[in-house]
Amino acid sequence: MRTYTYLIALLAIGLGWSCQRETLLIPSTPVQTGARIKLVHAAPEAASVDLYVNGQKISAGLPTGASSISAGTGTPTAITFGNTFPGSTASYAVISSGQVPITLSSPAATTAGSATTVATQTLSLTDGNYYSLLVLGTGTQPQIKLIPDDFNTATDPALFYVRFINLIPNAPAYDLALASGAIITANVAYQSASPFVGVDLSNNASFVFRSTGTTTSGGTGVTFTGSTAGRVITIIAQGVVGRTGTQAPRINVYVNR
Repeated sequence: MRTYTYLIALLAIGLGWSCQRETLLIPSTPVQTGARIKLVHAAPEAASVDLYVNGQKISAGLPTGASSISAGTGTPTAITFGNTFPGSTASYAVISSGQVPITLSSPAATTAGSATTVATQTLSLTDGNYYSLLVLGTGTQPQIKLIPDDFNTATDPALFYVRFINLIPNAPAYDLALASGAIITANVAYQSASPFVGVDLSNNASFVFRSTGTTTSGGTGVTFTGSTAGRVITIIAQGVVGRTGTQAPRINVYVNR
């Protein structure tokens, strides 16, 4: 079984996917109001997307439609499959709360073309709360699903917290387990998310996902090195069963805190 390796350092929080390394920047001015949102592109057949909030594009550079980004400087281009905005580290865009209209739009392929609306929805957002906005499904018109990132119970500074989301549309329910065999969370169906679970980890801990109740691997797993106690992570199963290359089933990861 293949695994991808991720590195989480204590001060410079870098998640190493492929050769890229990001650093979590601590904001100089704390944001007091607004809902926090992270866009997660997990729809393998969908084009790259931009996120518009209240009619304003926020998913390029420093968002013009958001009051702030809680960390980092955002993503300067449209978000492609397997990526997140404002980044895979603990960054969230801070936007208005309440009933908030959002649009996902695919940029034009040429300067003469026009952007294509992929999905629209009105989100109900609570001030001060954190959310992941998932882009999922198959085909060129993906679904969007808002889930709360409730890590208020992730309070033990000695533990490493993980949540598992199953976003493989043609797959069974999965278990998330340590490669050593211990099941972290079981029977997670498509579009479902487990709670955040505290795990007592040493370095070089490997996670795998398996068809529920079996030892059958669902795809490529992930290994963490330098796991920081108190860190909160979301592990996603993404791709399509039967596909190869970038659309093959595998684990992807982003940081919530």
